[in-house]
Amino acid sequence: MTIQWYPGHMTKAKRMIEDSLKLVDGVLEVVDARVPCSSRNPELLELTAKPRVMVLTKTDLADPKRTQEWVEYWQSRGEKVAPVNLLQGTGVGKLRGLVRRTFASLRREPRLMVVGIPNVGKSALINALTRKRAAQVGARPGVTRGKQWLSGEGMLLLDSPGVLWPKFGDQETARRLAAVGAIRDEVLDQAALASWLLSWLREHYPQGVLDRFGALELPGALEEIGRRRGCLLPGGEVDVHQAAAVVLKDFRIGKLGAVTLDLSPSEVQGC
Repeated sequence: MTIQWYPGHMTKAKRMIEDSLKLVDGVLEVVDARVPCSSRNPELLELTAKPRVMVLTKTDLADPKRTQEWVEYWQSRGEKVAPVNLLQGTGVGKLRGLVRRTFASLRREPRLMVVGIPNVGKSALINALTRKRAAQVGARPGVTRGKQWLSGEGMLLLDSPGVLWPKFGDQETARRLAAVGAIRDEVLDQAALASWLLSWLREHYPQGVLDRFGALELPGALEEIGRRRGCLLPGGEVDVHQAAAVVLKDFRIGKLGAVTLDLSPSEVQGC
């Protein structure tokens, strides 16, 4: 399974981001804590040298030990990092404080662009910072459209669409992004992706799979899950596509435990 996804609207979105950077003082880079390295778009990092605050979202779904390792790693490299749990609202106050300190020399509210790849929680972050449903939120990557200036407490925020990069040189990165929902499921071989995910989880986080699905043998784990969950076609054949959807949904909502697909910084290349 080879994964590539760069629809035409992302080229337009990247140009919009480039044009809008001259309007802002800095950037809030939103990163999924489950893939803290893989979900950083290298092209976005290269666009500007303006001050950047990295916001780790979805920490409630990530391995807390790994999250702390990544926070310490980024901080050791001079990054400004704020982990947040947007479901519970924890960490948002510390993020505000970090933004104030970062832009303390300004005599007005900093103007910040919120950037990141699809489905990392940009809109949810904006809603938390503005204390209202100011930005449209959707579970499908690419739901945010257009340009929105929004007023938060102590900052002005410019929304931006989620943007990937044109070609994944590392398919392991692509699989991780697909697993967390940053790539549209419709363009994927979901059965192959779910099989890869089950194999990876059995190696690194076996208890979550055992608790959710029971004992499984590889190969054939996806078919066994399909039988146990009633994902059957006429005649009793397992519908592996439906079984794959079950596995991916359970993973994405945390039913397989708190998981970080990018392991420790020492084990991930290029971060």
